[in-house]
Amino acid sequence: MSIKCPDCSSDNIKDEGDGIMSCKSCDLIFDAGPQWIRYNPGNNIPDKTEFTNNQSLPSKTILKWQEGTRSGDLGSKSILLASEEIERIANEIRVTDSIKESALEIFSSSSKAGIVRGRKSGKVAAAAVYTACRMANVPRTLDEISDNTNIDRNELSRLHKLITRKLKLKIHAASTANFLPRFSHKLAIPDEIEKDAEKIIITIEKSDYRQGISPAALLGSALYIACKRNKIRRSQLEIAKAVGTSEVTLRNRAKEIILIIDSE
Repeated sequence: MSIKCPDCSSDNIKDEGDGIMSCKSCDLIFDAGPQWIRYNPGNNIPDKTEFTNNQSLPSKTILKWQEGTRSGDLGSKSILLASEEIERIANEIRVTDSIKESALEIFSSSSKAGIVRGRKSGKVAAAAVYTACRMANVPRTLDEISDNTNIDRNELSRLHKLITRKLKLKIHAASTANFLPRFSHKLAIPDEIEKDAEKIIITIEKSDYRQGISPAALLGSALYIACKRNKIRRSQLEIAKAVGTSEVTLRNRAKEIILIIDSE
């Protein structure tokens, strides 16, 4: 069954790769998937008035990439969809323009390295955002990216590892303690309790136990233990929801961590 243009019904369609099609009759670019996204090269970039108060304007570099794609200056049409998805995710997780721009560069390099081929560009774009955060040591979790994209965190993790390996990127090992200020603020936990939680995390990260616990579970457990020891009322469920782990996991890991730090 031949693909027809959703605008002019022409079957003079060119496959641009990665599920992106272009109509040679009316110049429409669209996604061949179930929910194709229209773009006509004659259209202008969205005006400022089209953005709501919850959205920020695309960075200058993002706009440059999008404009280049629309005018045919860039090789892959998938960069257009990727740039829009990167912009959306970055706004949701509240990161700076430099992270957006880094993520777009990572996506472009991934496309040239053949990583995008055979995969949905949105998934690679999401992994690129996470990779950009890791490279800049910006504390954002896989769970945060997953929650804002409906992409399984394990799939995101695999794509992140593939990108870093293929592109030979240097990712510095991030301490779970880097995430403490954000989640302490979210849970309205005092600074002195945050410092106690940081000490717990550092102790665990120096131990052999670190290899068997996820960052979210370690973060949540440390916060819970610090609160409990300082008589600050925060429930296991409340903390587990905030950091993105289960109440059962937090409770079990907290018990194990208490045994370790008490034996120090």
